[in-house]
Amino acid sequence: MSNKMWRVVDLLDWTVGYFQQHDIPNPRLDAEVLLGHLLEKSRLQLYLHFEMPVFQEHLTLFRELIKKRIARTPVSYLTNQKEFMSLDFYVDERVLIPRPETEQLVETILTTKTENPQRLLELGTGSGAIAASLALQQPEWEIVATDISEPALAVARKNAETHACTAQIEFLSGDLFEPIDAVNTNGNPRFDWIVCNPPYIKNTERDTLSPDVRDYEPEIALFAGADGLAVIRRLIAEAPKYLAPNGKLILEIGEMQADSVRALIDAESAYCTYKVLKDYAEKERIVLASVP
Repeated sequence: MSNKMWRVVDLLDWTVGYFQQHDIPNPRLDAEVLLGHLLEKSRLQLYLHFEMPVFQEHLTLFRELIKKRIARTPVSYLTNQKEFMSLDFYVDERVLIPRPETEQLVETILTTKTENPQRLLELGTGSGAIAASLALQQPEWEIVATDISEPALAVARKNAETHACTAQIEFLSGDLFEPIDAVNTNGNPRFDWIVCNPPYIKNTERDTLSPDVRDYEPEIALFAGADGLAVIRRLIAEAPKYLAPNGKLILEIGEMQADSVRALIDAESAYCTYKVLKDYAEKERIVLASVP
């Protein structure tokens, strides 16, 4: 990147070509997002200001972002921002980056008919995107969100503060249901909903992942034993104890896990009904199970 006068259009074109040389997926999108982040402009605004000069102070910072992206640092970690349910969430290496397909968990909950304000438990909240999105859509609901990672909970609390829903969400630290037991020594509370986007990748699949994911996102949020079902197995077995009458467990699963998860639910007599929902790519990715 020489000392010539760079315009937005020149910088984008050069960056796209450089990303292509290094096999970066979505080179145009990444270049636009990173430059827009640095210049505090949307992608549309970049196009409206194609001829705008980019000066040295920004060029120096942009060069560093390019180096990190070439090293496969995820764009969301470079911008500390990810959109989820049309909301902006802060993310960094402490949390899994929210995926668009996980929005279907939230959408399924919101479109299920309920008569009264619900009590909802999210396990493994990570960035808090699911809990905060639900809190904003359903301000009368009571939400408890747990995570085994204290650093992740710090990010979740930050996002709850940003979206002004801190008072509605109780954050607890611990492994799955353990913090619920710890704060309710006089008896287990019951929830109308238990929601989780658990880790479900097999340990042996590590080398098949993109380096963006494998080398940067938290391992504890990705991998779940030899068959990828270590956490899902526990969720299905333990959730009925914490569900209110007609309560529902909803979780995301890997695209090849539907039959295994069906077998796990069939083996649990506590559930009266369940269904496996397809995502927008027509893959079975969402499980919704109910107790009587």
